[in-house]
This record gives sequence, C-alpha cells and structure tokens, in this order.
Amino acid sequence: MLSEKYAPNTLNGIMGNDSAVAALEGFAQKVHSNQKPKPLILFGPPGTGKTAAARALAYGNSFELLELTASDYRDADSLNRTVIPASRSKGLFGRTILILLDEIDELSKKYDTGVERVLGQLLRETKQPVIFTAEDYWDQNIRFLRGLTDKVEFKKVGEKEIAGKLREIASKENAAIEKDIIESIAKRSNGDVRGAINDMEVMVNAPRELMENIGMRDNKVEIFGVLDKIFLSGSFDVSRNALAKSSVDTDMVLNWIDENIPTRYTSKEEIQGAYESLALASRFYEKAQRTNNYGYLRYASVLMSAGVAVHNYGYVRRLRQYSFPLKIRHLGNTKQERSEASEVAEKLFSRLHTNKKRIIREYMPLLKVMFRKSVNEMGREKAFSEISSATGLEESDIDFILGAG
Repeated sequence: MLSEKYAPNTLNGIMGNDSAVAALEGFAQKVHSNQKPKPLILFGPPGTGKTAAARALAYGNSFELLELTASDYRDADSLNRTVIPASRSKGLFGRTILILLDEIDELSKKYDTGVERVLGQLLRETKQPVIFTAEDYWDQNIRFLRGLTDKVEFKKVGEKEIAGKLREIASKENAAIEKDIIESIAKRSNGDVRGAINDMEVMVNAPRELMENIGMRDNKVEIFGVLDKIFLSGSFDVSRNALAKSSVDTDMVLNWIDENIPTRYTSKEEIQGAYESLALASRFYEKAQRTNNYGYLRYASVLMSAGVAVHNYGYVRRLRQYSFPLKIRHLGNTKQERSEASEVAEKLFSRLHTNKKRIIREYMPLLKVMFRKSVNEMGREKAFSEISSATGLEESDIDFILGAG
C-alpha cells in the first residue's frame, strides 16, 4: 500500500505535529545519554502519525524496534514471552530496543486478562525505552498508565499539507489522478494522512463517480482501519469495537469484507469460516431491512466483524492492498445508465401502475423487443411517433430503451 511505501523514515517526515516531534527528539536524546526517560503515550485521531513517528524514531536513531499491536494483548502469557524479556536485555550488537505497544486503548478487561499487571511490571522494570499509542488518552481501560507515562498529543493534519503530500506521491508514482480529486480527498480526510493516501490509491484510474463512496472520514475509525482490525487482529473484541466505533455504512463494510476475504486469508479453513460468518451477517442485515426490525443489525454487526476475525488462524497476508469492491465499482460505472432508467420508468409509471424496479427489470426488456419490431416494420420515424403517442415517451427515452441491456 502507498501509505506503507511512503511512511516517513525520520521524524522530519512527520507532518503537522512539530511539538510532538520535539518531544520525541528529547526522548531519544535521553536514551542516547543513558538516562531512563519516562515512557511516552502518543495519542490522537487515526492517521495523524503516531505509529509512524515511533517507527521513524527507531529507524532514525538505529534502535531495534519491538512492535506489538492489539492482537498481542490477549493475555499476560503472550506479553511475558515477548515484552518482558526484551525490556531486560540489549538488542543485536548491543543496540537499544524501542518497545512500541500500539493501540493500547484497545485493551479489554473481559478478554485481556492479566495484561494490566504485566504492563505495570514492564514500566517498573524496563531497561529499554517504551512508547504506547492510543486514540483516546482518557479511555478508562488505560487509566492505570496515566501516572506512569508522559503524554504526547498528535493533532489532525491540515488540509493543505495533506493535499501537498498527495500531489508528491502521485508525481512519484506517475499516478493518473486529477488535481480536483486530490483536493477533494484532502478536504474529506478530516486530518487523517494515512486515510487520505489510501483514498487516493483507491481513486487512481477509477471513475470520478466513485468519489461519492469515499465520503467524509470519521474521527474514530475509517474503512481501512475497520478492515485492519477485522482481518489482522484475530480478536473478537477488537474487531467488534472497531465496527461499532465506525460511521461507515453497514452495506459498504459488507461489500469490502466480501471482496477482501480471499485476498487476506490464505487457508481454505479461514476463507470458508469467514464467508460462513459473512453469509449469516448478510441474512440478518437483509432481514433488518425487510422487516424494519433493526435489532437484527446487532447480530449482523457481530458476525461480520468478530465472526470474520476469529477465523484468522495466523495465515494472513498483511501487506496486501485492499481491493475496491467490484459491486460498488460497477454501481459507480453505471450510475448514469441507472439514472436514465429511473427517469424513463418514472414516465411509464402512470401507464404500467407498478414500481420502478419492476418496470426496469421486467417491462423494459419486453418494451425493447416490441419497439425494435415496430421500427423494423414501420421505419424509425413512424414507429417513434406511434410509440410516443401511446406511452408519452420522448425520442431520447425510446432510444434509451432500444439501447438498454
């Protein structure tokens, strides 16, 4: 993905958060002078550079990086096997190990038993620098960290800075994307640099109509963030919470998951289990729409998020780009045609006395055959005159029906 390819290698590449960068530089100076800096917690909205900054800090200072994500916080044993030993030793050739615990606010006391105790031990005993990242510094699940860490806030990046970054990447990639599309993506990004880059990658060589599917990014979780939590976390609670926090349309998420199960999961068992959960989610979603009983959406939400996530057996393609759903792409490509069909159906409504969907699906193919026969028998001018008189359709409407399908 372009967001990974163009991730900054040094703190100089972090955009729009100079005070946070300064705090990290001071943190590194203390490490180099053999002081023991207080662990940091980097917090702020998604896509503002928290994780990228921690990685850039490690790379720019030749630290080894031990990075753990939400899926590694399931129990104390997993942390005892990884974090605690690393915190007590040096890296290869005596290098400093930077311990990065990403998305720490995804902790759940119900599922992540013993983790708080191990993290407290880490903060008391570590000989290596430690950085946490979180979206919500005031989340009650991580309140035990507040007195033990220094907080560093990351703020949303400005629209102009994001647009400039998008233009830079587009130029380097020789990407076919128009200037106004880049500006629109930057405007809708809501300060999320990573999300804006992902959106631009989707829009390269795509129909302009697909911009309407991008929309304004949510402060909490956007579509790619939701997909990462579902496909990569392997966690019931993390994936369920990601979808619950998102404002992305349910039908949109269903289509994205459906398209990307076979590109993310590799084993037959993972793919089969994920699709079985998604099929059940789709049934509950359709039932909610059909009956107007939106209580069914709770079941759909759990099945399409946690139900898919728990079928991650460890054979996931992590670096694969997400594929844009073919169904949504098709709707974008056929928007004009569907709009015209709807207008023609509206004109036929008074004569056929049925809904527009049925007119488009069942009656238009029959009318096409009838109109074509009339044109062959009477000639275009006479046939169009009689059809127009009988149906109230204009010449352009008749041409549309003759060319439909």
